Amino acid sequence: MFKHLHFLFLILFFFSCEKDDICIEGSENTKRITIGFIDNESKNPTVINLSFIKGINNDSIIESFTGDKLKLPLMVNSNETKYVLEQNEIRDTLIIFHQTNHLYLNRSCGFKSNFLIKSDTEILKKTGWIREISIVKDSIFNEEKTNIFIHF
Repeated sequence: MFKHLHFLFLILFFFSCEKDDICIEGSENTKRITIGFIDNESKNPTVINLSFIKGINNDSIIESFTGDKLKLPLMVNSNETKYVLEQNEIRDTLIIFHQTNHLYLNRSCGFKSNFLIKSDTEILKKTGWIREISIVKDSIFNEEKTNIFIHF
């Protein structure tokens, strides 16, 4: 009798595991916003040197950045994400207004978030280095596509 219960328990355990109990590495996850930089005089995308990037109300801090595309996470529990960007000791605050859409993947992977950038995204500055921003792709589903260009 005990043998049969043990065997029955083993069969139930084996069939209770589902395919979505394992989140495969590299599976879909929440994408970051991709920011490109355009030289305001030449109107061409260019490499930039930033000495400091800090997220406001989150823990994101980057001490320095050199490149032509910056990828930053957006806050999934808010409709806005703020970053302070510093170039040559001048700081500007980029405020990204966005709509967050949560998508359930499975039990193991949980949720991922997709974002839609709103047109009222703005820069706060007194005398800053950023001239303007332009939204070129408002939906964030792919980190390879540039979403916002910062003109400086």
